[in-house]
Amino acid sequence: MTSSEKEKTNVKLLAVDQFVTSNIVLPTEVFVKDRNFVGWGEENNFPKYVDDLYMNVSTLHSIIDGITDYICGESVNVNITNFQEQANSKGDTFEDIISWVANDLIKYNGFALNVIKNKLGTVAEIYYLDFKRVRVNKEKTKVYYSTDWDKSYGRVKYTEYDEFNSEEGKKNPSTIYYYSGTVNRVYPVSMWEASLTACETERKMNEYHLNNISNSFASNYIINFNNGRPSDEIQEEIEMEVYDKFCGVENSGRPMLSFNNNKDAETTVTKIDADSFIDKYNALANRTKQEIFTSFRCSPILFGIDQEKTGFNANEYAETFRLFNKTVIEPLQKKIIKVFDKIFGQKGSIYIESFKINFDKEVTA
Repeated sequence: MTSSEKEKTNVKLLAVDQFVTSNIVLPTEVFVKDRNFVGWGEENNFPKYVDDLYMNVSTLHSIIDGITDYICGESVNVNITNFQEQANSKGDTFEDIISWVANDLIKYNGFALNVIKNKLGTVAEIYYLDFKRVRVNKEKTKVYYSTDWDKSYGRVKYTEYDEFNSEEGKKNPSTIYYYSGTVNRVYPVSMWEASLTACETERKMNEYHLNNISNSFASNYIINFNNGRPSDEIQEEIEMEVYDKFCGVENSGRPMLSFNNNKDAETTVTKIDADSFIDKYNALANRTKQEIFTSFRCSPILFGIDQEKTGFNANEYAETFRLFNKTVIEPLQKKIIKVFDKIFGQKGSIYIESFKINFDKEVTA
């Protein structure tokens, strides 16, 4: 070993060590040998991942809830005898079921309903099923319901149902109407699937700022101890003491004390200035939100978000809603209505009264 090689020192910069990972779960359809159902995601966890994004990405959550409200409209009217008051013995109303179905339709572009028929073969009850708990076989003739899909394949316990068939009511009183809106796939493709990366980016940005508050020295400062290099154990001890004393929201504004043998051995603290960090962050945040809104083919103004900071404009909102209602909301409402028409075997079984805008006499939808 040469003298120059001996002088080389391995330096570990924990704050800037390369750590690249992708938390994005793709909607891969996994055909598992010797299992009846088709997995949704490499580990059968795509619906759970979508639901997790929904719960943790504020932009996504706001859009999905907002579109759900738009789909439900002013009211839901049922034109089937014995279903005006409730849809099942649990007391769920059709407004409840339409709301849950609409939420799943926006999140996954699919939904599932448990249809119960009486001895005469007519519909007696309808129950909503949480779509993330539903799987199907390759032919989509069998539907499987379980709360344990995140377990390994061999440990999953599920209930098997036949797919709904209007002609087999007497033979099979409990079936599942599985709507996926796709022909070439087993599972549906949501309208916002192209923005998964943008949703994950927004979530990571929120996590970054939370961690930055909790670990405020992590990437903004380099502290140099200029009195020799101690052992690894001493380095770790010093590192932990610095983190305990000077990191986190509780330590904001606390002065740093340094004990040195002399002026030449003083501790230096160097601040790392981010190159236009705030501008880059704001640009990324705006771009991320815009990608999510674009995937839903909607404008932020529809959900009370004024990105231009110009204040609420009733006329602009009304015109934007008219277009959105015509191109997105009404087609989704028609999909839901068509399913219930098939279940009841009657056209016009339900009617959704569209959301109305009435700010004043001049601005109406």
